[in-house]
Amino acid sequence: MQDLWFAGLFVLALAIGWFLGRRQAVRIGVMPGPHGSALDRQYFIGLNHLLDEQPDEALEAFVRALEINPETVETHIAIGKLFRQRGDVQRAIRIHQNLLARPALPTTQSDRVQLELARNYLAVGLDPRAGQLLDQLIAGSSVKAEALADRVRLSERERDWQQAVEYGTLLYRERPQFAVTLSHYYCELAEKLLRAGSVRSARSRLRMAMKKDPRSLRAMLMLAELEHEQGRPAQARRWLLRLACEDMALIPQSLPLIHRMAAVGQLDVLEYLDKIHRTQAPSTDTLLLQAETVRQRDGSLAAEQLMLRQLQRIPSLQGLLYLVDLRLERQKGNGPEQLLELRQIIRSLYAVRMNYRCDGCGFSAKAMHWQCPACHAWSTMRRLDQAEPAAAQTAH
Repeated sequence: MQDLWFAGLFVLALAIGWFLGRRQAVRIGVMPGPHGSALDRQYFIGLNHLLDEQPDEALEAFVRALEINPETVETHIAIGKLFRQRGDVQRAIRIHQNLLARPALPTTQSDRVQLELARNYLAVGLDPRAGQLLDQLIAGSSVKAEALADRVRLSERERDWQQAVEYGTLLYRERPQFAVTLSHYYCELAEKLLRAGSVRSARSRLRMAMKKDPRSLRAMLMLAELEHEQGRPAQARRWLLRLACEDMALIPQSLPLIHRMAAVGQLDVLEYLDKIHRTQAPSTDTLLLQAETVRQRDGSLAAEQLMLRQLQRIPSLQGLLYLVDLRLERQKGNGPEQLLELRQIIRSLYAVRMNYRCDGCGFSAKAMHWQCPACHAWSTMRRLDQAEPAAAQTAH
């Protein structure tokens, strides 16, 4: 039934294109033939196939009925795109290749057809062919920006971050809003360089990431890690502070580094949190870090009292679970049966809770992703409000 609807939608579009083609032919004096010609017959053959619930045959007949000329090229391009979206990429390739074979195709329309043909190749994994077409369009065409956007996505898919940076830099000149994604490409390249032991080159790429996107949280976190590894705790502390003041939702990603620095006396966690809370209201993540630091310094009772006060202000399942664990710790794990049952219920609720959600597509996850696994957008995963009920979230 879906195929029938799909074919039915073609009838009006193809009829209009067919009419425009015939009108153009009449205007320039090259009418392809009188009514009752092969084109007319193909059109009615298509209608018969449609009525006989043969949508594939109907679409083929409609395409054959549509005369190709400058006024109908866009209709053919659209038909090819619809075939690709429907999953019939081979037909889309055939239609677009047929258009390119036309000797008198205007340059702007030829550029558009080549772009769609490259996208067809991408859809079936013919990346080298797609790359060649896109490179030709990037060299000089009316669709340069669109070709660059597809080319950087191809480089991203191949995990060729150096190439992604090169094409991304060109796209950035066309579309300044691409800065955020380009910053992530620099970070990916920096990670690759760090694995190879090229610390100096990695730091340079991270600086470039910050230059493209001064609010790049990922670059800040990586620079903090890098400075710590290079024995520069003061610089690491500055990056950690800037990161947290920019977005406290990144505190969970900073915790391993915070704990390592605190363990060797390079970071006073309570002082660090105090600086953050001067500019931003506390979050569940910062309160848990504060309570755990108090527990290590002053014991479970002090941490429990602190957490109890804070939970009244910022209720959360994570905070409540931590409070129950503190009370059980004080009772050496042998708390009342009701308390143990409550702990199990809270753990079950928290286990199914999603912590992050993509602003673009709504994908939810427990762990942070710099790139959404579903829609592949960068910097769209957001920390969910810790007080948000688990039932209100949709897990993926």
